[in-house]
Amino acid sequence: MIPAVVEPVLVVDDEASVRTIVEEILVREGYSVLNAGDPWEALGVAETQQIGLLLTDVSMPRMNGYELAMRIESLRPETKVLFMSAYTEHGVIVPSPKFIAKPFSVDAMVKAVNEVLKG
Repeated sequence: MIPAVVEPVLVVDDEASVRTIVEEILVREGYSVLNAGDPWEALGVAETQQIGLLLTDVSMPRMNGYELAMRIESLRPETKVLFMSAYTEHGVIVPSPKFIAKPFSVDAMVKAVNEVLKG
């Protein structure tokens, strides 16, 4: 099923392999995808591009995913957010129900993205 969302998904993760896998899955599902290797690069993208969904890692150097989401939401209030992290078992508190734990299955990630975009 091709998504009804025209704006791209912005995937932000400091691990290139994660970005590549997530991008491949989302493109196969019909999404337009942008990616960024760090929060600062993501902010640059958000300044120039409409973004339907920010899919961001929680734990990144120099700025965490929550701070990134707040900054992008101030630039693009219409942007929806889905957080991802591998550190749920190590005391990271996730203040949002819009979260997916790494590692995740293809089906789980696609389902989470679709649910967040549906609102």
